[in-house]
This record gives sequence, C-alpha cells and structure tokens, in this order.
Amino acid sequence: MAIYHLSIKPISRSSGRSAVASIAYRAGIEITDERLGKTYDYTKRSGILWTGLATPHGLNIDRNELWNRAEKTETRSNSRTAREIVINIPHELMQGDQSAGKMLAYEFATSLSQKYGIAVDVAVHAPDKQGDNRNYHAHLLLTTRQITQEQDGIFEFGKKSQLEMSNTQLKQAGLLSNQNELKEIRREWAELANEYLAEQGIDTRIDHRSHKDRGLETLPTVKMGWKATELERQGIRTEVGDQNRAIKAYNAQIGLKNGLKEQVKAEKLAKNEFRTPTTDHNTLKNAPRNAVEPQKIKNGMNHPPPKNTLKTQIMAFYDDYKKSEQELLATQPILDEYLAKCNERAKKLHAVETKQANNRQSSAWKTYETLNNNKPLLQDLRPKFMGKSQWELDKEQAYNEFWQAKQAFLDLYKQEPKKRHKQQAKEQIEQEYPELCKQASKHWLGLHKHEWQTKQYIEKIKLQVDEVAKGNTTYFGEIIAITELGILQETKQGVVYHNPKDVELNQNQVGKVLALEYPKVMFADKQLVEVKTQSQHEKQQSQLDKDLTKDKGRGFGD
Repeated sequence: MAIYHLSIKPISRSSGRSAVASIAYRAGIEITDERLGKTYDYTKRSGILWTGLATPHGLNIDRNELWNRAEKTETRSNSRTAREIVINIPHELMQGDQSAGKMLAYEFATSLSQKYGIAVDVAVHAPDKQGDNRNYHAHLLLTTRQITQEQDGIFEFGKKSQLEMSNTQLKQAGLLSNQNELKEIRREWAELANEYLAEQGIDTRIDHRSHKDRGLETLPTVKMGWKATELERQGIRTEVGDQNRAIKAYNAQIGLKNGLKEQVKAEKLAKNEFRTPTTDHNTLKNAPRNAVEPQKIKNGMNHPPPKNTLKTQIMAFYDDYKKSEQELLATQPILDEYLAKCNERAKKLHAVETKQANNRQSSAWKTYETLNNNKPLLQDLRPKFMGKSQWELDKEQAYNEFWQAKQAFLDLYKQEPKKRHKQQAKEQIEQEYPELCKQASKHWLGLHKHEWQTKQYIEKIKLQVDEVAKGNTTYFGEIIAITELGILQETKQGVVYHNPKDVELNQNQVGKVLALEYPKVMFADKQLVEVKTQSQHEKQQSQLDKDLTKDKGRGFGD
C-alpha cells in the first residue's frame, strides 16, 4: 500500500548547514564550496538511484555553479540558502526499471520550478538497508530566489521566491499564506502521484489530507525511522513500535465498530423497506403542504436538527467524554509512577556527573597550583625575546584546563537535570521496567486519543448549531445544555454554541432564560462574558429604549 509523506524544511547557516554540502550528500557528488574553500566528496555513497535538475524554461545550468552562486548571493550569517522537500515515492512505481517513480519525482520538481521560477535539484534514493524496504524517496533542493536568464545566456538570481515571503508580503500580493500554500503543494503531490498510479493500472491511492480532515475516527501511525525498524526486525520492541501496535489495535476496533454499525443500519433499512410503503417523488409533489412536511421530517430532510436532538447529541458525546476521562484517571497512577522513576533517575545521573565535574575541577586546580608553586630558579633571568618557557606554557595550559573544568562544573551545579540526563534516565527505566513503560505508553496514547476525540465532538456540535457565539454580541434565551464540551442556548436566531471557558455557568442554570453579553474583545485567560437573568436583561433593554427616546427628542446643540 502506498504511503503519503511530504515534509519541508529550510537549509540555513544558523543551523550550521549549507546548500553546497547538502546537495553533495543528497546527489552523491564531489563539489567545492567556494565561499568556505571546502570540498565535499560523496561519490562513493550508495543508494542514490537517479539525480536531475529542473529549471525555469529548461535553462541549462551547471549544478556546481548553481549552488555556489546560491551561497554567495546570501550575505547574512543566518541566511537561508535553500529549502528541502522530502517525498515518499509509492513503491509500486519503483518496480522493474523504476522509470515511472523517477519520472514522477522529476515531473513534480519541474512543476515546482515553473510555478515559483526557481531551480529544483532532485535526488531519488533507495530505502535504507536497515529500514523499511518500501521507503523509496526523493530529496528536492529548492533555490530560495527566482532565476532569470540574461542576454549572454548566464543565469542570475533575482528576488526571493513566493515560498520565502512573509505572510504580510503574501497578503499584500494577494497570494495564499505560507500554511495554505504548503497545503496546496501537498495536494498537488498527491494528485500527481495518483495520476501515475492510475496510468500504471495500480488501484492504490494516496491522500494528502489528515485523518481529521477526511472525517476518519482512526488514528495515524507514527513514522518509525530506519533505526526503530531495524530493532523491530531483530525482535527488539521499541517505544514507537509499541505506539504503532496500540494505534493499529485501536483502529481495528474502530473498523469493527463501524462495520457493526453499517450492518445494523442495513438491517433496519431492510425492515423499513419491508414494512413501510415507499413515497415516490410525484406523491410528494402533488400532496398538500401539511402532508409533505411530516414526510420530509420522517426522511431526515429537516436541517438543522431541532434543539432536543442537539441536546441529546451533546449529552451523548459528553457521556463518552466522561467515560474516557474516567479510564484515563484510572491509569494515571501508572504514568505518575513512570514519570517519578524517570525524574528520580535523571537527578541521580545529574548528581553523579556534577560530582565527577567537581573532581575534575579540583584535580585541574591542584595541577595548576603545583606548577605555580614550583617556579624554576632561573625563570626570572630568562630573556623575554626567547618567548615563553616550557614552565610558562605548562602553567598556562593547566590554568585553561582548570577554567574549562570549572565552567563545566558550574553548568551543572545547582541546576536542573539536562536533556541528556532525562534521555539516559528514560532509556534505563525502559530496560529495567518494560511492563511499566508499556502501560505508561498506552496511557499517553489514550490521552492523545481522548484529546483528539474531544476536539472532534466539539467540531461536530459547532457544525450543527445555528451560530457559534462571537464577541460584541448579546444572546438571550433558554440554556438547554451545560457540559465541559460546550453550552447550548435556544435563542430567537436558533441554537447558539458557547465555549464553557468563556461563560461561567453551573448545572442549576439549565432550563433558565439568561442573557449572555460578550465584550468587543475576548481574552483566552479570562471569562469576560456577563451573565444576566431575564428580569435584569428586560430592565436593561427598557432603560436603553428610554434613553433612545430621549435622544430622539433632543435638537442639535442641546
């Protein structure tokens, strides 16, 4: 089955990378960085299946010159000199002579080159020997500037490409934001890959959309990487492997549940068709209105659903939410125990390293003191033109070593454990308590599932209400439901959804008629929605009407 993957990352000097070094490694070539005077030789690297260069209007450009010019054009120390896109090529297209997959990568690179006016260097790679043997992929290195051809045939770098513009610049130019442009690139890759799959008579397809956007209840698996894949092949369980096994088990349950739902639905439909006579289009068309409306309601044609249906639905969602929350609370002690062991071990590792650093500092100081207290007898008579003596050089080196050891000690002393200590602690705890780690990982997965499902519930409710509450508006009507997922209110305009973080209500207020006044500006950390009873709201409206009447009776200048 083809797997979708497309990622974009910058090649920046601030991270110690260069476009010249990157293309040398990706394409497996020898190239000299003229700016740094450094040569990179990766000609012996294996696994590179094909390379190519896509340019605007088919310009003939030398790869060596292209990337050296790209480096020289950018003068800042933190300049971004290239941008890299990594794509997974469907392994079904890499069978036989692999021409279909290679052509797919090059056509995608060409489309990017023409669209943005840039050069795109392509390198198609075979799967890592230790990794998934289906992981054929391509690295696309994009220039950050547009390319133009001068009259003498020499190319020049022009202005920054659309991909390097800020959102403010994009908005002024009437272009998509960076995030939306990335979505377009992801969509274009999926469509092009699917065209190639169809041309080759392959039924499988890839989809650029997230599980959420596709309306799937299932969870996406985590990318394994070649190291974890190799360990799993050897029968060694990994954390990411356990996560994926748990995700697959959950997805299987979802599939089983959906299958049962479809079966029940089909059985009900079959019973209804047997018992209830079908109403055809002409019958509905010729029937009086009072006869048509009940039939439409019966067939589920009334939108949006009535308030009772929404109330029932949000309460059903809330029941699932609380059940999931209770399950997480039951397994929380396992996670707490795991985290406590990791934190305790990290502190011990930190303490051991701090002690070792202190010992190195003390030893270095003793070495320096010994040299300093054993000055040669004729040292003061040594002419300066002869330079530093061996004693002076040794003393200087000893002092530098002491200073380095002291800095290393101070970096640890009275500080929290470093990231390396936490990682070492985690690895040690996983080896010593495999079952605990497995259960803790399962809890984390359940927590992510709970958070994701909660968002899904809220989005489904928002889609079905008439309005989602907004700032600078007053909503008046009966409160029909109050849950942690949301508050529903029946108003003259229809059912309104309120975020419970914005409005402070309790269960006793369900069924009461209230006015919820939203200010012009909402703050995420404050509940600024003012709650008023029906009598308070009517009194306020009456006063506003009186004030308005007075204002109408006044003349200009009163």
